[in-house]
Amino acid sequence: MHVLVATNATQGARRSDFANCIEGELVWMLDACPDSRRRPDGKCPCGRSFRGLMSDRGTTTALVKDLPELTRADYENAMEASFDARGWCPCCCMSTVSEFVDELISCAEFWPVGTVIERRVDLLQGRGPCRPYGAAR
Repeated sequence: MHVLVATNATQGARRSDFANCIEGELVWMLDACPDSRRRPDGKCPCGRSFRGLMSDRGTTTALVKDLPELTRADYENAMEASFDARGWCPCCCMSTVSEFVDELISCAEFWPVGTVIERRVDLLQGRGPCRPYGAAR
């Protein structure tokens, strides 16, 4: 199964980049708040970041990885365990765990394995090799 995992690859391409997740952990995406929708590179990072299931920390880059041993049930169980550990009320979320997993699988299957992606609110786009922001050209 293709999944999105945290990566440090291509970090520094944008001034607003950060990588606080555990390298290789499964990630998901919070819905972007109104402020982040208006300014994805503003103070609130929710419109430009992915959130780690284990660490509950953020990163602005994710890697498409194939994990053939991961089942859909495993994926849902991991997400439920992450939400339970943080005391998230399932009725307070905009989507169910199953819907989150559907969306994440759909996003990951769109890209070739090894692609580094970034988020710009509701748009995911690939990142190519790049110089860190501000590096001499």
